[in-house]
This record gives sequence, structure tokens and C-alpha cells, in this order.
Amino acid sequence: MKIFSLTVLMVLMICSTTFAQEIPPPIISVSGEGIVEAQPDRATISVGVVTRAKNPSEVQSANAKAATSVINSIIALGVERKNISTGNYNFNPVYRHTDNGKRILDGYEASNSVTVIVDDLNLVGKIIDTALNHGANRVDSLNFGLRNKTAYQDEALRLAVLDAKRKAEVAASALGKSILSIRSVSIQRNSIETPRNYKVARSMAMEDAAEFETPIESGTLTCAASVHIEFIISR
Repeated sequence: MKIFSLTVLMVLMICSTTFAQEIPPPIISVSGEGIVEAQPDRATISVGVVTRAKNPSEVQSANAKAATSVINSIIALGVERKNISTGNYNFNPVYRHTDNGKRILDGYEASNSVTVIVDDLNLVGKIIDTALNHGANRVDSLNFGLRNKTAYQDEALRLAVLDAKRKAEVAASALGKSILSIRSVSIQRNSIETPRNYKVARSMAMEDAAEFETPIESGTLTCAASVHIEFIISR
């Protein structure tokens, strides 16, 4: 009987110890936000050159000539050639539909895009106007960004972590506890948000607009970061 009682006592002690060891430490789970505003210092402009003609070789030649004229006019503004690129070239037949439903070949269309990256934002309006006055007939996009975006993203992330830490300290203090260590950290977002995506369309017939410079306002960029952190607190 004594041996049985001793065995039962030892089993209970082991179970009690194991149970105590398996109890996870208390944690406080919080999210933090960090936001940094920045003035853009880089712009990416994309203009389109669209030409139409009855003859395939004629439309290709006209498109190449217009694209070259656009590029040379932008270089004349002081933009380096390495910051100008062409792409998204398309060549397609153009059809028209008759009243009786027939589809008739009406010619050919070639489209090409010229993309310009510029760090002098004062040139943005001039580049757009110059391109449109030298062969471009479409403005596809205008986006503003940052040359050194990593520095702004790092600062937003740092602020997000500090925000989470502050919240955890306030919560722990209200509970009469203290923060001991960190259980886990998860970065949920760290990106640059642009308030506007500039898209402008201009008709080829707008000759009167050539004497005015297109006004451009870059606005403010927002670098936002969010984190989720679990802090271990005292019992």
C-alpha cells in the first residue's frame, strides 16, 4: 500500500510539473503603423505615337519618323538619351464595317511608346508639350516617385515598430505587467503610395494648346508601413 501511494504521489508531481511547464507565457498582440510623407523627386512620362496609313511600309515609316522626332526634341531639352526608351510597339490592320455588315480593310495602324525618366520635375510639363508638338499624339501615363525610396520605407517601418512598442507598453502598464521580450514580428506592409496616377489625353487637333505649357503638380507621396508584434509579458 505504501508503495502504491508513493507511486501515485510521484505521478501527480510529474503531471503537475509538466502542466506548469506547458502553460504558455502571457502575450500582448499589437499592430503598429508608420507613415512618412515625401516630396517626389522623379517622374516617369510615357507618350504614345500612333500613325495610320493605307500602305504597311508607309505607316511603319511614318511611325519611326515621328518617334525619332519625339526623342530628339526631348533630348534638346537636356534629357539624357539613356533616360529615354521606346517600347510597346504594335502594328495592326484597321478594318471598317459597311452598312451590310461586311468588314473591309481600311489601312494599317502602328503605335509606339516613348518613356522618359526625369529628375528635374520642372521639365515635366515641357517634355509633355514638346513630345506632343513633335509627333506624339497620346499621353499614356505620368507617375511620380522617389530616387531613394528605401530610406523613406525604412523610416516608415521604424515608426511602425515604435508605434507597436508604445501600444504594448501602455497595455502592459494598465495590466500591472511589464514587457519581457518579443515573441514574433510580422511586417504586413511597407510601400509607397501615390495619391494620383496622371493620365492625360490630348487630341491631335489641339493646335492652340501648343503656346501654353501644361501645368503639372506632383503632390505628395506617402510611405506607409504596418507591423504586427507579439510581446511576452510578466505573469
